[in-house]
Amino acid sequence: MRYLLYCIVGTLCILTVMTGCKSSVEVKSPVSLTWEMGTAEVKPGYYENSFTLKNISDTPLGKDWIIYYSQLPREILQEESSPVRVELVNANFFRMYPAENFKPLAPGDSLIVTFCCTNGLTKISHAPEGTYWVSQVDGKQGTPLPVELTIHPLLFSESESRYPAPDKIYVSNQLLFNIAQLRQTDIFPSVKKVIPGSDKESLVIKEMVGLTFHDDFANEAKILKEKLANLYNLEVVADAPVTVHLDYLPKQEVAVNDEYYRMDVKADGIHISASTAHGIFNGTQTLLSLLKGQKAPLTLETVSIQDYPDLPYRGQMLDIARNFTTVENMKKLVDVISSYKLNVLHFHFSDDEGWRLEIPGLEELTSVGARRGHTTDERECLYPGYDGNYDPNANTSGNGYYTREEFIDLLRYAAERHVRVIPEIESPGHARAAIVSMKARYNKYVNTDPEKANEYLLSDAQDTSRYVSAQSYTDNIMNVALPSTYRFMEKVISEVVAMYKEAGVPLSTIHLGGDEVPEGAWMGSPVCQAFMNERGMTNAHELSEYYITKMAGYLQKFDLQFSGWQEAALGHPEATDQYLNQRAAGIYCWNTVPEWESDEIPYQIANKGYPVILCNVNNFYMDLAYDSHPDERGLLWAGYVDESKSFSMLPYSIYRSSRTDMVGNPVNLDIAGKEKTTLTALGKERIVGVQAQLFAETIREFQWVEYYIFPKILGLVERGWNTHPAWENLSGEKEQQAFNRDLALFYSKVSDREMPYWASRSINFRLPHPGLCIKEGMLYANTPIRGGEIRYTTDGTEPTLHSELWQAPVACDATTVKAKLFYLNKESVTSTLKKN
Repeated sequence: MRYLLYCIVGTLCILTVMTGCKSSVEVKSPVSLTWEMGTAEVKPGYYENSFTLKNISDTPLGKDWIIYYSQLPREILQEESSPVRVELVNANFFRMYPAENFKPLAPGDSLIVTFCCTNGLTKISHAPEGTYWVSQVDGKQGTPLPVELTIHPLLFSESESRYPAPDKIYVSNQLLFNIAQLRQTDIFPSVKKVIPGSDKESLVIKEMVGLTFHDDFANEAKILKEKLANLYNLEVVADAPVTVHLDYLPKQEVAVNDEYYRMDVKADGIHISASTAHGIFNGTQTLLSLLKGQKAPLTLETVSIQDYPDLPYRGQMLDIARNFTTVENMKKLVDVISSYKLNVLHFHFSDDEGWRLEIPGLEELTSVGARRGHTTDERECLYPGYDGNYDPNANTSGNGYYTREEFIDLLRYAAERHVRVIPEIESPGHARAAIVSMKARYNKYVNTDPEKANEYLLSDAQDTSRYVSAQSYTDNIMNVALPSTYRFMEKVISEVVAMYKEAGVPLSTIHLGGDEVPEGAWMGSPVCQAFMNERGMTNAHELSEYYITKMAGYLQKFDLQFSGWQEAALGHPEATDQYLNQRAAGIYCWNTVPEWESDEIPYQIANKGYPVILCNVNNFYMDLAYDSHPDERGLLWAGYVDESKSFSMLPYSIYRSSRTDMVGNPVNLDIAGKEKTTLTALGKERIVGVQAQLFAETIREFQWVEYYIFPKILGLVERGWNTHPAWENLSGEKEQQAFNRDLALFYSKVSDREMPYWASRSINFRLPHPGLCIKEGMLYANTPIRGGEIRYTTDGTEPTLHSELWQAPVACDATTVKAKLFYLNKESVTSTLKKN
């Protein structure tokens, strides 16, 4: 599904945090920690790390303790003589403890604990976190206590280049043409057809507006009424001078598809017509977008708009398994993505690190699998991770789930806004939370009701398989030879189906995951070996194939199709492909990195007859950092993704969707698809949608969900609605000019319309850091964000709102220039330009 490699990172500023939860009387641990990373590669692939352990108590520190912490996965190498051992507990959870040669540490004294880790750190969001202390006496552990952790600045050699450099940003920004005043119809997504009205005067709406609607569109009218009041303080009354009419299309007008709508703004009112409620909803969102940024009296140009999407599926996936977010936050996300006419929420509620949906009859999924905290046996909760805290009862991102009633309410809320919620039950891989939960269930009943204990077990106690998953787990794969695994899946599916039925919301597919089963899984399981022998199987892929075909068949009992990540459609014989592609709603293709020679996969799968959702990692993975700046949160295993990369994605020219390689070097688009799989006519018909993914390893609060999504999502918004931009079939310099022109318009709309709207609605968003260069002793700066201020310093200090404002080239002989972009009470990370 996503992670072939972790490139782990750190920080450029000292951070001091107190991890853990607060109580009315806060008790601190007797130690503090300072973490630092060395600059050199000690051994091939290994970099030196160190914790400075300081005794901040008034008594000597003995051997009766363990300190735990979280960090993205890495291997550890340490000298045997170290007095403090550092080792892996599980995937992203680590511990350190005194070795036999540890000497008591006097009050105020410090000890440097040195060890080596794979991967060098270049990002603040990947440093150690979540540190806590437990005492250990006679094999029993005490109450966890938070440990103060200080992160030292990362040190970089002078010769080390980091992409993107401020001068490269400057050059890139300069390529964007200046765009004249935006037209009122320049909205997201761009409308297909605009015909200026014949009326000379504009339509003016003052304090009131009328609203009439066909009974079939009562829901859309209700939401429009709420939005007009909340966003623009417009009261809907019966006798207003201007009325909005929602009705069916005239019989003589044929809708292009179910989401087609027409909007006519005339001097006497606004007419929105469509053949479906979804089309009407799209039209109302266009009306609200046309009003963005205005205050009463509101003015609309007379115009006729005819509009529809090119792709029927336009989605956003949010991972709430790794780091939880509330139903209220999810509703906020649904509301804003639906305003951009996205129509799918991919609900990633289960993974290795959490299960977030109540399933009646399987209480352990939430009593154990929805909680992370200090534990030595995971009988009551999962291990901590991703700084989700050590308290399994605390209100943190590590804990929480949606009750059955909350999920039903969310389904109805989303359906009102024409957003389908597609649930994903991760299986058979990425299933550790479910596996541990069902082990806890087994332990609960094994002595009183053995049959019940084994009823939904997902693992084989005799399994000696050795494998490491993409996220470094060694125990996260369901055993597909156990009948109880299928009882579990059938139970969960039946309960999910029942929730949709009670909500009165249609359900057409369930996403089964199907991805990233690592090599070695199942091979040490006696149950699997017997199963394979009985059926003449020779390899693990045949087990995966058996599982996905069996589950696809089971879903048919509910008139459901299956969905899955790309692995669910790879490596099968023709007969299996024919069986599965008739039962598939969508195969989600993510691995599109040209350097990995995997960018042909989506077209190969589409050509085999599967419906394909394009989830290109190098265009649509929101959790990849915007760029390599150390202060930019996010992952970087597949490069970087900003809003220009999502904007550049071409569904039917996928090889020309990556304008740079993973480290930012430009590629020759004219030869990018040479000798690669061509999309057939059948294959083209099977490209049904696009989707953005937001996995949550580096998310701690909902503000970071918004930061990663906005403005990055707007590229997908545009491309899902309009798949054929003007530059799609051009080449060479003409293509580059047309792309730059469209990208400049994109940024103008983002900065003039969307960012002010987000600011007014308390939606967090990201500002790009400015470009800088010095030419002939003059400092130049630029940004694609109109209306922002670039503030700079030349003395090495961090820019603030009170720093010098850059307005025009200015003489500069400083060796270091730092600058930030400020706009709408937001600020970018710092651009740092050093003179050679």
